[in-house]
Amino acid sequence: MAENKTPRRLCGFLAIPMLLVPVAPIDTKAAELIDLAQQAEQLLGSGDGLAAYEKMRLSMVEVSEKIPLDIRKAFFVTERPVIFGNYSRAKSNEFTVGSSLITYAEPVGLVWKQIDGGDVQSQFTVDFELRNPAGEVLAVQKAFGNFKIASREPLFEIYTPLTLDVSAVPAGDYVLKYTFNDLNSKKSTDIEQRFKLK
Repeated sequence: MAENKTPRRLCGFLAIPMLLVPVAPIDTKAAELIDLAQQAEQLLGSGDGLAAYEKMRLSMVEVSEKIPLDIRKAFFVTERPVIFGNYSRAKSNEFTVGSSLITYAEPVGLVWKQIDGGDVQSQFTVDFELRNPAGEVLAVQKAFGNFKIASREPLFEIYTPLTLDVSAVPAGDYVLKYTFNDLNSKKSTDIEQRFKLK
């Protein structure tokens, strides 16, 4: 019987520190998102789909302010898109000399701020930098694109059709870098696209 007592005492002793390990508190913003999602689920369960949809929109506003600025999609397209999600993606990153390059990009994580009249506004700029594969900077421009979007409420389907005239650039391989700067939050992010002119 004595042999069985020692393991029980050790197990009880080892269990004490485990009980004292502190549990990390849930981030306040994360808790708000969880609460909104639960409210939306309850509303959907009770048959109020529109109210559930509005709760999820509120959660999207919270997420947009919380996450870093990022680019959901970015690629060359064959023509300038006119609405979100309606694009014709270029089949390759090789273009003829004298071309203009059109980039379709979807920024996420933009912050909306209240403006006069009860509207909200998102404002961001896009810088560009053109380099050769060795890293030598050939051209650069700050605020190449300047976007200001005013709305009655925050929008989430935002795209930027960026057109860069490279007609004076000779044949060769290049790296195009776009840097997105959210002027409402000072968040920024960048994308790089390699291409060839021939």
